[in-house]
Amino acid sequence: MIQANRLTKTFGSGGSMVRALKEVDLSIARGEMISIVGPSGCGKTTLLHVLSGIELPTEGTVLIDGFDLYGAAEKVRSAFRLNKTGFVFQSFHLIPVLNALENVALPLIGQGVPTKKANEKAKIALTQVGLGDKLNARPTELSGGQNQRIAIARAIVSDPVVLWADEPTGALDSETSEQIVGLLRHINETMGTTIVMVTHDKSIAAQSDRTIRMENGRIIDHGEAGAER
Repeated sequence: MIQANRLTKTFGSGGSMVRALKEVDLSIARGEMISIVGPSGCGKTTLLHVLSGIELPTEGTVLIDGFDLYGAAEKVRSAFRLNKTGFVFQSFHLIPVLNALENVALPLIGQGVPTKKANEKAKIALTQVGLGDKLNARPTELSGGQNQRIAIARAIVSDPVVLWADEPTGALDSETSEQIVGLLRHINETMGTTIVMVTHDKSIAAQSDRTIRMENGRIIDHGEAGAER
């Protein structure tokens, strides 16, 4: 499903150059739920950003469902990300002046889906994450856990082939964190969505199919399928 080869990412130049990723190879099977863990500054968020197309690699290739992410023109790559992938951030990234329904419908409208149909699909996605009764609520009227559920609904509304999650429980208390990772697990199991998640929480990572461990820009342990649960 996801195949990365010799991914290298550098920042700066000369004496101030930092190699955040060092020739990383990675394979993820369709339908896997993967956690990426490691100490602060080890490169795990950079890896997620390069795998998902948020940041360009200095070198290397990424194939997602057969699509050559960095062999495509920027416009084609952006369209692939919009139509085929979803992203959940630690800080939610919701638009405060829009209600839950409008926030979730936004990616579909960006794809050119008519507003009525986008709203219908957004309502279904919000119901899937347990917020079918909060369609008209704005982010400031809801809890952190509810806002993250809206963000997850927005990420799955386009039926993505892969869902990227960058510290999705980092801003939440432990009880809410368990609920959110349980929701992600449910989406993975019922929808078959491949999920790749960065987390610092070992208990959250343990609920994945496999945990990938990073250190100093490299993967030091690819994990064993089925070993985490």
